[in-house]
Amino acid sequence: MIFSPNFISYLPWNDKIDKGGRIALMVFTKGDVINIIGFNEFLIPVVNYWEEEGYKVEISYDYRVKDKRNKIFLVVDNPKTQVPWRILLEELKNVEGKTLFLNYPRVFKTPDHPVWKHHWDGIIAFFWEEYLPKNIYLVNFPSYPVMEKQATESRDDLGIPKNKKAILVIADYSFENVLLYLAELKKQEDFYLIVFVSTWEKEVFLREFLKKKGIEVDRVVVGGVWYDELQLVSAVDLVIVDGGKNVEPFHVYKLVGCGTPLIIKDKIFTNFLYNEVIKFDGKEKTEIKGITRTELTTGVMKFKDKDELFYKINLIFTNEHLRNLVLGTSRAFAYAHSPERVGSQFLFIFKDILNPPIYVPSKKAVRYVNNPLFKARPNVYLNLRRKKIAWEKLVYNAGAIRIGGTIYVFYRALGEDGVSRIGLWWSKDGYTQEGRLDYPIFGPKESYEMPKNPEQRRRFHKRTFGMIREIGGTEDPRLSLIDGNLYMTYTAYGDVVQLALAKIPVEVFLKGVKSFKGYEEWNNAWVRNGPIFKYLEDKDAVLYLVEERKEEYSNGKRAEDDFVNVFPELLDKKVALIHRIPPDMQILYTDELKKRSIKVGRTFLMPTPKFWDSIKIGAGAPPLKTKYGWLHIYHGVGDWMGKKAYGLGVVLTPLDEPDKIIYRSAEPILQPEEIYEVEGWVPNVVFTCGVVPKNKDSNEILDLDDEILIYYGGADEVMALAEIKVGDLLPIEITANIY
Repeated sequence: MIFSPNFISYLPWNDKIDKGGRIALMVFTKGDVINIIGFNEFLIPVVNYWEEEGYKVEISYDYRVKDKRNKIFLVVDNPKTQVPWRILLEELKNVEGKTLFLNYPRVFKTPDHPVWKHHWDGIIAFFWEEYLPKNIYLVNFPSYPVMEKQATESRDDLGIPKNKKAILVIADYSFENVLLYLAELKKQEDFYLIVFVSTWEKEVFLREFLKKKGIEVDRVVVGGVWYDELQLVSAVDLVIVDGGKNVEPFHVYKLVGCGTPLIIKDKIFTNFLYNEVIKFDGKEKTEIKGITRTELTTGVMKFKDKDELFYKINLIFTNEHLRNLVLGTSRAFAYAHSPERVGSQFLFIFKDILNPPIYVPSKKAVRYVNNPLFKARPNVYLNLRRKKIAWEKLVYNAGAIRIGGTIYVFYRALGEDGVSRIGLWWSKDGYTQEGRLDYPIFGPKESYEMPKNPEQRRRFHKRTFGMIREIGGTEDPRLSLIDGNLYMTYTAYGDVVQLALAKIPVEVFLKGVKSFKGYEEWNNAWVRNGPIFKYLEDKDAVLYLVEERKEEYSNGKRAEDDFVNVFPELLDKKVALIHRIPPDMQILYTDELKKRSIKVGRTFLMPTPKFWDSIKIGAGAPPLKTKYGWLHIYHGVGDWMGKKAYGLGVVLTPLDEPDKIIYRSAEPILQPEEIYEVEGWVPNVVFTCGVVPKNKDSNEILDLDDEILIYYGGADEVMALAEIKVGDLLPIEITANIY
């Protein structure tokens, strides 16, 4: 990919000129300095990641500017430090680089505080809080994936009996009520009780309390470095943290994913973990009594009183399925919040602030005049386990592929039983139906594709919603053609909403269209890979071949990496996987699993404050290969006409650097306007999983005159179609300078 020297002339300079009339555009590259002003220890592993990536980090602990020539100044709020705001903010007015403010949670600031009056180039926050401006970048709080631990040795060192359950109480904060509760429980249940405090001073206070209340514990552990505390956590069967106002969020996140269930006071949970539930749009309840969706997502349990604490201790110790689920999701949560991922979010923001993408509007996609393209058929049935099931209640969110001049649309069908399966529709011209099977070609078969107890979930839905909604199944297929195989990423909705992967040889698929006789034959023809990221709540994945491997690795997949799982043949090529852990999208190359074992990848694209996709974003269809780069149609969520709406936008990346953004559309190319998009099962939604060339096969390279067809779901109820030329999606300001 080569850029013309004239490319820079097309930039909107009115947004790139500072007060002195100088060009303010800066390129942020490895070797540049990140000047951190102030500090907090949760940033230590993030800083280590930045330095591993080749950036220099300078820390000003005294909150003073030392070198105004640096490109990035990140001011870190710290509740333990008296920050000289007026002096610092005055100094920041004279720096040459960009200034960003990292807001620390739970530090109350009134609207008239000087920090909000300062002109920041960017504001970053971990959690939504009422006093924050709305034009912020939201990042994830860093957690720490499972470390190498010697739990057995730790148990022996601590003298924990092998035949007893061990409970650890973190007593650096409020602990009085928890110890009183556990002393009562200990009279009924025989377990080993350990209490941890970080300092000798806190130990004195703890022992005075124990003596006064007559409480006996089996062991008190004092202090030690961070790693020692994690070793201790890994040695026990359960960790409990009560909460006062001084609980640090990084302490909670540090404990998540250490291989031990964690139960914390509900106030801490609400302050620091409830933010995770935004990905579920407020659907907090689950079919498991007393367990919320956020608890299943994070793997962290909460309690508000003695009865709830006892109930959840009993669940953890007696319900093996729930315990395994909690351990799996907490581990996945830690990987998703790893320093590598969070550090890459910051790097994306730094680059976005220093060198913003060109926000030039593209043209709008044109809807097919006969939309909806097709609807659910109430008269098609499946016979499963001697039951007759109407498997098409709603149809939407279809993947698509063009092979040999025929377009195949794999659509999601939600049945009357609340189970999602995948149906097949095909066409020569893309508009006129050539065929549509009366049965699905893919559906739930493995344990991760359905909840363990679907009937319990159905009863819960009837009780909660008054109807059966989405019980489980296989959702939102996206298709990629690589080396004679048709790969399909999809969402497996079991006890956890996970990304999954399956494949079918193209010749088998084409044969099946002509000769397969039913659902079971189709379902058995697919080879399932299983979840891509084990237990990780994740969606919206696209897979595409970047290039053939240029070198081979004889050791194969790293033995210690048992979290990420893809077909072995994909490790022998450079294949890109883009997926979505809210609020941003991540990109992972399969060769990294061999060289570096990066677990979830680095940030590919983030929501943009003040734009149409400011709330959250996710992949649409696998990108199309054009002469000008990889063309992505993605979905974004933001405010539109006073309502939260799903729209479609455009991103272009170089063919040889798929994680570098050349262009991003200023406005959506498609947003809910028609009745079938505005009203339905989920109002105000246009959502695509399938985009194909109109007159070329999906693996061919496109030029500006080529048209593409966008198959999308309207309001999660019907299938619709829109079309547009490649040249209408990419402004001439972009294409004229790439050759």
